[in-house]
Amino acid sequence: MKKLISVMVVITVFLAGFMLGCSSKDTTTGNATVDKTAEAQATLPDAISHSNIVNATGTIEVAFSPNGAATDTVIKAINEAKESIKVQAYSFTSAPIAKALLNAQKRGIDVKIILDKSQETAKYSSATFFANNNVPVKIDHDFAIAHSKVMIIDDVNVITGSFNFTKAAQEKNAENVLVIRGNKELAKYYLENWQWRWDNTQDYSNKK
Repeated sequence: MKKLISVMVVITVFLAGFMLGCSSKDTTTGNATVDKTAEAQATLPDAISHSNIVNATGTIEVAFSPNGAATDTVIKAINEAKESIKVQAYSFTSAPIAKALLNAQKRGIDVKIILDKSQETAKYSSATFFANNNVPVKIDHDFAIAHSKVMIIDDVNVITGSFNFTKAAQEKNAENVLVIRGNKELAKYYLENWQWRWDNTQDYSNKK
C-alpha cells in the first residue's frame, strides 16, 4: 500500500510539473521574452491566405549549416542585387550578412528590413546597426514571433529556408537555405507577404 501511495505521489508531482511547464506564458529566446500564447493581431491578405501552386522555373541553389556554405550563399545573392533587397528576419546577428546588406545600400541598392519585436531588446541585434546606418528598419509586433527568414532580391530572386541570419545558425545549428532565382511568380507571393508586413509594422527608433 505504501509503495502504491509513493508511486501515486511521484506521478502527481510529475503531472503537476508538466502542466505548469505547458501553461507557462513566457519563453525566453536569447535576451528577449517571447509570449507564446499571444494571439496574432493581423490577418493574411486574400491572395496569400491559401496555398498557391507556382510553376517551376529558374534555378535553385541550396546550402546547409553548421559550418557549410549557408552564410556565403546568402552574401553571394545579396551581392548580385541590382535594384532592391527586401528582408524579413526573426533573429539577425550575422555581422558578415549585415555588412553585405550595408554595402549593397552604399552602392545604391534599396534595402529595407523587417525584424521580429525581440530584436528591439536583444543584446546582439543588428536593428540598431542598420538604423544607425540609415537602412530603413521596421519592427513586427503583431505575432507571438515574426519567424520568417526571407530576402527578396530585385523582386525576382528569393532567399528562404530555416536559416536565421545569425552567427549561431552558421556555426552551431543544423539549418538550410535556398536561393530561388528567376521565378517571378513565386517572388510575387513573397512580395505580397513582405509588403503586407511593411505596411503594418512600426519604424525602429531605438538608435544608440
